[in-house]
Amino acid sequence: SGFGRLMAEDFARKGARVFATMRNLPRPEADELRALAAAESLDLHVIEIDVTDDAAGVAEAERIAGGALDVLVNNAGISTAGPIEIQDMQATHSLFDTNVYGPHRLARAALPAMRARKAGQIVNVTSQLGRVIVPGYGQYSPTKFALEAMSEQMAYELVPHGIDVTII
Repeated sequence: SGFGRLMAEDFARKGARVFATMRNLPRPEADELRALAAAESLDLHVIEIDVTDDAAGVAEAERIAGGALDVLVNNAGISTAGPIEIQDMQATHSLFDTNVYGPHRLARAALPAMRARKAGQIVNVTSQLGRVIVPGYGQYSPTKFALEAMSEQMAYELVPHGIDVTII
């Protein structure tokens, strides 16, 4: 849904092979994307991935692609509101698991094949709230700060392997 769906549709219409990922399949959004792909002859595949669990879907995407992914876009994200003081630990864990550890899991799954090919691009979608604090957003800003720091670290580490990391 949202930006993820818009990107999937746009990239597929421009000729890219797209793996649209989502959790909790089956669901109507997946059926809609499959119908769109069939109607417009798009190279668009729906794969189930829950970024809080594992990244098995990356292996499925690599199998369909016949090798390394060219680009990995980490777009999944959640938010809860309220002061940090009252944010319960389960909500905090869920935020970090989705917004920080999720992109880490997917990068770890995609990087071996990218590194072997000596090419690739990882795009991590963050937020202005990864640089600016707005009262009331609880742990959302800290997760986006963490994702930005991890992305910058990965960018430096992956230069020798021909892999770029971009923060949006």
